[in-house]
Order: sequence, then C-alpha cells, then structure tokens
Amino acid sequence: MKTTKDIKVIYLQKAYRPKTGVYQGWTGKLRVVAGDPFHDDYANWDEQGQAIDHEYGDINLKDGE
Repeated sequence: MKTTKDIKVIYLQKAYRPKTGVYQGWTGKLRVVAGDPFHDDYANWDEQGQAIDHEYGDINLKDGE
C-alpha cells in the first residue's frame, strides 16, 4: 500500500486512543526513504484515510493499494 504521495506503508492497523478507550482512525509505519529502514516513521489517519498532522499523504482504504 502507498500513500497519495507515493510513500510505502509498511503496516497499517486500527489506532487505539487510550484517553477515550476506543479504536478510532488508523496508524501505520512508513518507509520515508526507499530501501532505508533507518528512516521509517509513524503516522496517523482518520477513519476515511485522511492524514492527521503529517505531510506523507492520505491512504485509500477502499482499494487497499
């Protein structure tokens, strides 16, 4: 899976929010520099796949690509 800015998403999972005690949105690990795992970063998206506080792009949850 890649973001709309062509950054590879290594894994994606539902995000747990401890303050509210519910699963809401998505969290994932991104390969920011292709082929270099030392520059991986974490990011969050809302339920529709829109970026939350980052510039890595949105994700398409319907196609899974």
